[in-house]
Amino acid sequence: MRKKVVTIGNSAGITISPAELRALGLGPGDTVEVTVRAGVLEARAVSRYEDTSLPDLIAVINAARTRP
Repeated sequence: MRKKVVTIGNSAGITISPAELRALGLGPGDTVEVTVRAGVLEARAVSRYEDTSLPDLIAVINAARTRP
């Protein structure tokens, strides 16, 4: 699928449709890791918990278990 590069403030971006975001498991505000290799742009979803310590992860799990 071809996309156009658009101006966003002083930067540039490529728009991603809601269907494409759903297919990638992404949404507005999510973080992606962007890499350029041999002229190819790659974007990888980054887990919101990727840099979270184990005690903090346990706290998140316990909080989710106690929700009504």
